[in-house]
Amino acid sequence: MLFLLNFATNVIKMTINLFSRVVPAIALFSAGIMLAQNYQTMPVSSGFTADVIANGIGSSNVSTNNDVDGVSYAFVAKDFQLTSTSAAITYGIPVDGVINSVVAGTPGLSYILGNLSGNNSLRLVAANDSGTLTFTTPKPAFTLYMLSTSGSGTSVVNVNVNFSDGSSQVFSNISISDWYGGANFAIQGIGRIKRSSDALESSSSDPRLYQTPLAIDAANQAKPIQSVVVTKVSGAGYPNIFAFSADVYSDCVPPVLQAVSGITANSALVSWTGNAASYDVYHSTSNTTPASSVTPTYPGVTGTSTTIGSLNSNTTYYYWVRSNCNTATGQSVWSFAGTFKTACSTFTVPYTENFDTTSVGSSTNTNAPSCWAYLESTSFAGYGYVAASNSYSAPNSYYLNNSTGTAGSQMLVAPPTINLSDGTKRVRFYARTGTTGTTLVIGTLSNPADPASFTQLGSPISLTTTHTQYTVNIPAGSDLQLAFKHGLGGTSRAIYIDNITVQNIPSCLEPTAVAPTNLTMNSATLGWTAPSSVPANGYEVYYSTTNTAPDASTVLNSSNSATSPSPSATLNSLSSDTNYYAWVRSVCSASDKSIWSEMAAFRTGYCLPSSSNQNSWLSAFSSTGSLIDMAYSSGSSVAGGYQNLTATNNKIINAPGATTSVSFTAGGPTCGIGVWVDWNNNLTFEASERMFVTGNYVTTTTGSITVPAGTPLGTYRMRVVTDFNSTGPSSACAAITRGEFVDFNFEVATSLSTSETSLKKKEISVYPNPFKDILHVADIRDVKSVTVTDVAGRIVKTIDNPTAELQLGELNSGLYLVTMNFKDGSKSTVKAIKK
Repeated sequence: MLFLLNFATNVIKMTINLFSRVVPAIALFSAGIMLAQNYQTMPVSSGFTADVIANGIGSSNVSTNNDVDGVSYAFVAKDFQLTSTSAAITYGIPVDGVINSVVAGTPGLSYILGNLSGNNSLRLVAANDSGTLTFTTPKPAFTLYMLSTSGSGTSVVNVNVNFSDGSSQVFSNISISDWYGGANFAIQGIGRIKRSSDALESSSSDPRLYQTPLAIDAANQAKPIQSVVVTKVSGAGYPNIFAFSADVYSDCVPPVLQAVSGITANSALVSWTGNAASYDVYHSTSNTTPASSVTPTYPGVTGTSTTIGSLNSNTTYYYWVRSNCNTATGQSVWSFAGTFKTACSTFTVPYTENFDTTSVGSSTNTNAPSCWAYLESTSFAGYGYVAASNSYSAPNSYYLNNSTGTAGSQMLVAPPTINLSDGTKRVRFYARTGTTGTTLVIGTLSNPADPASFTQLGSPISLTTTHTQYTVNIPAGSDLQLAFKHGLGGTSRAIYIDNITVQNIPSCLEPTAVAPTNLTMNSATLGWTAPSSVPANGYEVYYSTTNTAPDASTVLNSSNSATSPSPSATLNSLSSDTNYYAWVRSVCSASDKSIWSEMAAFRTGYCLPSSSNQNSWLSAFSSTGSLIDMAYSSGSSVAGGYQNLTATNNKIINAPGATTSVSFTAGGPTCGIGVWVDWNNNLTFEASERMFVTGNYVTTTTGSITVPAGTPLGTYRMRVVTDFNSTGPSSACAAITRGEFVDFNFEVATSLSTSETSLKKKEISVYPNPFKDILHVADIRDVKSVTVTDVAGRIVKTIDNPTAELQLGELNSGLYLVTMNFKDGSKSTVKAIKK
C-alpha cells in the first residue's frame, strides 16, 4: 500500500495511531502530531477589483476606493492614522499583509494579501458577477484554501479552478459568512472604519476573514493551478475574495520515523523507513519545523539511520528527516517532528537540590526534579511528588506519603554520582513528618529502576513534626545512586524532604544544633553540639542583624564575631529589642575551618508583636494618682502595628503597693484592650503580669494598675495591646489581624528625682472645666503649642504660640484631650469637656 503523505511546516494530518502498527515506541513523537502539510501561499498577480483596506496616514476615503459591505465600512490596517499625530491603533490587518490562519486543523497555513495600497479584494455585488484571479506562480495542490468574507450578510459563490493544461474543477454553492460572527475564521478582531466619517470601530472578535478548503480531485493534484474564477450565485451579502493558499502536491514522500534508540548523555540513534536515494536530517532544541532552505545537520545520509552526536545531557531535542528523490519533485518536505531527551550525565559533588525550580506534582501525577526519580514497588499505594508546602526553605519540598501502603517500597532517587560510595561522601538534608515517629531510611541503589536493590545506610531516622537537619556519611561500596526511602510503619504517613546536599566529607566538621539561651536586653548565649572530631582551635561565631549567611568574603571583627574554645559563647554589647542571626564554624587549624553551621535566630529584649492592619490603634492612654502620671495620645498607628516608646517621657512612676488609675481610648471602631507589666524583668510578658484587660469591645474604658507589694525599685516594661478582634487580649506577643501594640515604661520609686520633680511641676491646670467657648490655661509661659484631640484620636485643632485663653468655640460638645507641648520637648495632657 502506498501512502502519498504531504508534509511541511509543523502541521499534522494523520493521527499517531496510523503508525502504531509500525512504530512500537509512540513516545518518540510530539504530542498530538499527525503528518505535516506543505502549505504555501499563492500570490495573485491580477484580478483584484477593489481597495477595501484603509492604510497609511490620511483619510480612509483616500486610501480606499470601495467598502466591504455596501454601507461605507472598510477594513483597516494596523498602520492607519488619520493624521500624523493620531494615536497608533492596536488592531487591524497586519501591515505586511500576512494572515496566519488560526483554524485548528491547519496549523502553519498562512495567506499573503494583495497590495494594501492598491486593489486587494475581488468584490462581487450582484448575482452572476464574477472575476478571475490569476496566480503569480502556478502550483499543484492537494487542497486549495480561499480567504474571504461577506459584507452585510451571507453570500453564495461558485469557484472554478483552472489548471495549466486547460482543464478545470468546479466548486459549487460555497457559502461565505457575514464578516461578523461566522465560524471557521482564519483571523478575527481586525476592526473596521467608516469611509464617510473615518470613525474607527474595534472589537476583540469582529470583523472576520474566513477560510474555505477546496479539495482538488486526485486526477488534478499534479496539475499546476493557474487561476480561479469566482462567481456570485446568491445572497444579500457582498463577497470579498482576498487570497488563496495551497497544500502543495509532491511526488517525493517524506520518510516515516521509527523509535529512537541508543540514547546517551550526548548522542541518540534515530532511524526511519523510506525508499529515497538519500536523506537529510536536522535537529534542534526548538520544536519549530525547519524551512526548506535550512542547512541539514546531517545531509545526504544514504541509509535509514544515523547517530546525532555532540548533544547536551538531560536536554530535549527535536529532529526531522526529508527524502532526496530521483523524481520530478526531487526533494520531500521535512517529516513530522520526532523528539527525544538525552540521558543525565553523572553528577559530581557537591550538588544541591531544593525542589524550588521543579513544577509541582500531585498524588495522581508523581514527579521529581530532572535527573531525580520517584521509585516505588509494583502496585504500591503511596505517591511522591514535589509539593508547594511544608518546605524548610520556601516554596517547595519533596513529599512522600505511603497512603494505605504498609509493605513494599517508595523512595526518592538521586542522580548517579561519581564515586558516591568511595567512603568520602556524605548527604545533608532537612526532613519532617506529619506524625511523630515516622522514619526515613537513607540508602543506595545498585539498580535505579529496582527498589529491591536498595542498601540501607545506618539506622532509620525517626522524624519529628519540625524540620531538622540530618547528616549521613556514605560508607565505601559500589553503588552510584542515593535514595531516600519511606520507613512506612503506619498508614498515611507524610514525609517532607528539603535542601538535599551531597558533598565530600570535610576534614574539619561543622558544629550542629546551634541554639540561643540566656537572652537579655543586650546579650545572648549561644550553645551548639560539637562535631565528632572536636576542633583543636575551638570555634568562631558570626552574628548580624541581617539573615545573609557569611561566606569567604565576610570579614570577622570585634563588632560582629566572637571566639570560644568550647561549644558555647556569650555575645555582649548587642542592641536592645533587635533581631539577630548567628552562625558557628569549627577552627581545626589556621588554614582549615569548617563550613558555617545552619543559622540560629534570636531577639534581644522583648518579643516583637505585629498587626497586619493598623486601622485600630491606641488613641489615648492617661493615668492619675501616681507620683508621675502620663497622658499619651495619637491620631494613628505605625506600619507593622508596634511602637516602642520607652525612650520618651510617656511613663508612669508609682511606689510599691500603690494603685494608679488609668484611662484608655481606642482609635477606629471599638476594640479590646489589655496591659502587661514585666514585674520580674525576665523579658517575658507572663499571664500573671496582665494588669488590666477589658471584658468587651470598648471605645473608652477606665481601670487601675497596682504595683505588687515588695516590687524592687526600678524601671519595668509596660505593653498596651489594642485588638479589634478580641474583647480581652490574651497575648502581648501575638501577630494579630488588626490593632496595635505600644510599649511604655512603668517606673517603681518611692520619691521623685530632680528631673522628675521638674516634670511633675510642668503639669498644667485649665479652667473652667467643663467650658463653653474659652478654655483658660493657668500658666502658658513655657508652652510652645497646644494640640486638641478628640476621643477617637483625631487632632481637631492645633494652636501655635498660644495665649492663656484658648478659643475653642467651634468644637462640638464632648470630651477632648488638650496637650501642652513645652519648648523643651516635654508634654502635659489634661482632659477638658466642651459644653
